[in-house]
Amino acid sequence: MSNPTTLEALRRLEFFHDIAEDDLSRLAEIAREVEFPADSEMFHEYDTARDVFAVVSGKVSIAVFTPKFGWRQLVEVGDGELIGWSPLVGRDRLFDTARAITPTKALAFDGRKLLDLCRENPAFGFEFMHRAAKVLAQRLGATHSQLREITGVKLPSEQLESD
Repeated sequence: MSNPTTLEALRRLEFFHDIAEDDLSRLAEIAREVEFPADSEMFHEYDTARDVFAVVSGKVSIAVFTPKFGWRQLVEVGDGELIGWSPLVGRDRLFDTARAITPTKALAFDGRKLLDLCRENPAFGFEFMHRAAKVLAQRLGATHSQLREITGVKLPSEQLESD
């Protein structure tokens, strides 16, 4: 049985907008409500990838560490955003570090259980993974911008063909 406050939180988050009520109920059953004080780490780069988080409220910095440049924030995320997606794509380790900038509430989903839900209901699974892919594309864009900033490399002025 799902927690009513968890179900209500899912209904309010943009990422889950227009997801069928039955699917939201199943998501609520596998979600844990978690809280992080300001300036606390939600997860660390290279930790074992277990949970996927949906930020309910708060601001979170997503950053990576490089020996040459130290910590680099890739993006700041907030209410309704998905973070810690590595378990969704079969990664054993996390790509980055998430740190709560402000007190943050989130829903944590066990990555394996979340993938099981996607497999059990292909229509839901397709929609969920499609939305997750949009998140990945946004993060890739943020990483690309950081790389250009660090290296000083500019994109060519002419349009390039893509695959």
